[in-house]
Amino acid sequence: MQHFRMKITIAFLIVLTALVGTMGIYVGKLLENTYLDILESRLSKEAKIISEDIMFNNLFDNPEQLQNRILQFSQGISARITVIDKDGKVLADSESDPHTLPNHLYRPEVQDALKTGMGQTKRYSATVKHDMLYIAIPMHNQEDVAGVMRLAIPETTISETVKKIWFSLAIGLLVTFIVFGIVIGNVSRMITRPIEEIIKVTREVTGQNYKKRIGINPKGELGQLAQAINFMIENLDQQMSTLKENKQRLQGIINNMFSGILLISDTRRIVLANEASTHLLGYTLENLMGRLYQDIGKNTGLHPLIERCFECGEKVRDEIHLYFPEEKIIDVNLASYKNDAGEIKGVIVLLHDITSIRRLEKLRSEFVTNVSHELKTPITSIKGFTETLLDGALEDQEISRNFLTIINEESDRLYRLISDILDLSRVEQKKMPLQIEEINITKLIKETASILREEARDKGIALIFPSTDDPVILEGDSDRIRQILLNLVSNGINYTSENGEVIIKVNETSEEEVELQVSDTGKGISPEHLPRIFERFYRVDKARTRESGGTGLGLAIVKHLVESHHGHIAVKSQEGIGTTFTISLPKYQPK
Repeated sequence: MQHFRMKITIAFLIVLTALVGTMGIYVGKLLENTYLDILESRLSKEAKIISEDIMFNNLFDNPEQLQNRILQFSQGISARITVIDKDGKVLADSESDPHTLPNHLYRPEVQDALKTGMGQTKRYSATVKHDMLYIAIPMHNQEDVAGVMRLAIPETTISETVKKIWFSLAIGLLVTFIVFGIVIGNVSRMITRPIEEIIKVTREVTGQNYKKRIGINPKGELGQLAQAINFMIENLDQQMSTLKENKQRLQGIINNMFSGILLISDTRRIVLANEASTHLLGYTLENLMGRLYQDIGKNTGLHPLIERCFECGEKVRDEIHLYFPEEKIIDVNLASYKNDAGEIKGVIVLLHDITSIRRLEKLRSEFVTNVSHELKTPITSIKGFTETLLDGALEDQEISRNFLTIINEESDRLYRLISDILDLSRVEQKKMPLQIEEINITKLIKETASILREEARDKGIALIFPSTDDPVILEGDSDRIRQILLNLVSNGINYTSENGEVIIKVNETSEEEVELQVSDTGKGISPEHLPRIFERFYRVDKARTRESGGTGLGLAIVKHLVESHHGHIAVKSQEGIGTTFTISLPKYQPK
């Protein structure tokens, strides 16, 4: 901005210099000419006065008195006075001996005076050895011309006076130039200061600082411009605030979506991605942004879908399988977005993780298959033995009793299976609300174990309870926790050989948590079966489970009941040594 102010100042100064210079030259010449005109007029008047004095005193014919009179006059007017007769002879001269001077008849000023009544010339004087200004007028004796009166002033005197005039004028012009220069500087500052403020504020706005305003209030058009810019900045500030708020909302929505979003521009580069997309595709956000979609599409199966959407401009939907970083099934929805001219400017890709849905569908299908299979066995047995009885075996009391005993056992098994399925369904669907109360878990363990004591004694298995009677208190549903213990202890009895042991322990691991352990000395579970033992209908030893009357749902129910108490269950097992189930439960249930 200093450069702009300097340019304005220099432009004004150039104009001022030209104007002042032109006026100075014009005024100088005018003063010089005026001075010369005044000087010539004065000399001619003085010459006339002197000539009249000489003619009045009849000194023309008395050279000696004439010379003295001329010398007196020359002292008063500071000019050289020369009296010349009509034949050109010098009669008197104030600066030289008239007898030594040549004839002046043919001097230009003398000739002009004799011819026109007035002679004037500037020329070099051989007598005084420098330029002189000569004024000559005729001297009249009544009607006749008696001679010529000539006055002369040295050119140096005139030049010095003219120089003084020019010097005084130059000083005046210089002062004028300085004063006007200062005024111009102030004026240019007044003009450029609002412009500087406007530029400063607009640069701040360019830097996205929308709180700046033009503080000065100049008059005229600049004031209107400043007000218009302030109004524009205020509107821009409001619009940017709205845009920023909308951007934050949109960013918040996009980042908190469980579905992945990719925005691919017409340059085939990814210009927008959210966190969910990075988790689904196995990339970091930095590795996704700005990359060509081909780079990530080849490994994910997205490449042909995106290419098809760019080509046809229509919505595309398909499923892709990802195997890195983990296996997933992704539902992909693609749509193009176009400009006003109908040109495709990019593609929006929505990614939905449907792995759990597909897994649930698979589990549901397996569940239906397993339920059908489990129900089929007792129903087939009941139907077969019933038909046998109806076909005539009913008459044989021993056979009838055996068949009815089997039918009763299969009916009990069918009842247990249906009950477990209903319990599992209610637990999974949260339709079995917990009745939270304070429980003495030590006492509950002993009560539960007493129910199974006879069963364990019949198999020659020892039940070992906690060694202490000290109460361990926690919050929970006593019926559900009893169900957990019954399932685990019953499983331990069923899978432990004769003379084995089932051990129940309780420990307060912290002020906030209680740990239950149910261990047996059975044959154990092989490592490949451990990850799946909590699945519904999963049996490690299917034949033995059916013989023991198990439904294959007990551990699944246990797992869900533990989780409904905000706890977790873990299992450790070694073949030939035994199995230990560890349950961790919080002492206090969340409110």
